[in-house]
Amino acid sequence: MKIATSAYKPTWHDDWQSLEGRLDAWMGEAAAQGAELALLPEYAGCEAALIGSPSGEPTPVEWRDRMQRVAERYAGAISALAQKHRLYVLAGSLCAIDSRGESVNRAYFCGPNGQLDWQDKMILTPYERNEMKIVSGVELKCFNTTLGRIGILICYDVEFPLLARRLVEAGVDMVLVPSATDYAAGQTRVRQSCRARAIEGQLLIVQAPLLGGVAGCEILDLGTGRAGAFCPPDYGLPSDGIVGQGETDHEAWVVFEVDPKAISAPRASGQVGNVAHWPEQDERLVQVTCREIG
Repeated sequence: MKIATSAYKPTWHDDWQSLEGRLDAWMGEAAAQGAELALLPEYAGCEAALIGSPSGEPTPVEWRDRMQRVAERYAGAISALAQKHRLYVLAGSLCAIDSRGESVNRAYFCGPNGQLDWQDKMILTPYERNEMKIVSGVELKCFNTTLGRIGILICYDVEFPLLARRLVEAGVDMVLVPSATDYAAGQTRVRQSCRARAIEGQLLIVQAPLLGGVAGCEILDLGTGRAGAFCPPDYGLPSDGIVGQGETDHEAWVVFEVDPKAISAPRASGQVGNVAHWPEQDERLVQVTCREIG
């Protein structure tokens, strides 16, 4: 299977047709390289709110509301492109209204036959809680596809191993991580968490980071990252645990060929047994004994 993950930078558009044209060309490029699955980053969908030209100084809440107004239209546009180019597409994320009437950070997942679903972010950053005033999602999903069983953890979510563990227990073959980080430290946290989850879960983790520097949009004013895909370093797999990666802050697709089943094979026959031995932690977390020395 070929997977295309991207470092992607949203931009302003004169009209909706301009945005659709850019996304069409972008997806067409991934498909032309043989990709069957393509990933956009967290908040890539904010580009659907960048129609016109910068004006004033909208607050984070106002940007949230702008995204919510175009969320369904954006999802529909990406879904149509997924069908056109015969791709599974993780459409990045943007703010949307959930069934409770609450504002969430939602990543739409589109299939090549018109299927459309989503994963909401489960654990929010302080900025999302305090400035954007959005709330956490309530359901962790896995998606059965012709490419295997897929889970999604949005950026900060991947820094919490028990979320990934639940997906592993649900039988996912890979986890997709759309991300958006302002500074190098944040990118390091997410990237290293992706690598840790690949080792713990003995599975494929694919990250797509957002690039920032979008004039007039506070939530996209900064952004750095390096697209990559990670695996457990084990028999028959890269010894550094890196399946593929792009250049830092370079907007482009990174396309790689991979067999997620081969990556998860060490669960049964690897040098170590992280997945099999995971429950032993519970047996050993009985009590912490403190001693005086010195």
